[in-house]
Amino acid sequence: MPKVKKPAKMNSTKTPTRKAAAAKKARTRAPATARQPKPTYSEEYAGYLERHALFGAGHPRLTSDEFDRLDDEMLDLLDLEFKGGLNDEQIIRLQELEFLLLDSE
Repeated sequence: MPKVKKPAKMNSTKTPTRKAAAAKKARTRAPATARQPKPTYSEEYAGYLERHALFGAGHPRLTSDEFDRLDDEMLDLLDLEFKGGLNDEQIIRLQELEFLLLDSE
């Protein structure tokens, strides 16, 4: 007569189930308010991020520092344009900045 396999007996120390382990992990997480707060940005950069989300396909996403530096450069060029015009190189640079900053005025 062939031998029939019987299920192994369980030890008295059970291993925790996946659900129990997940529940324990969830209880040990920090509350949402204690997590890292969302970074605060300038109003101009927040507007840029919105424009980038909507129209930014093919455009690099700038950091806040990069945005501020390029925005200042663009404002300087616009001021020069208002005061007396731009040369060809400055016009090309202004167009590059408008592309990067998603600004088409």
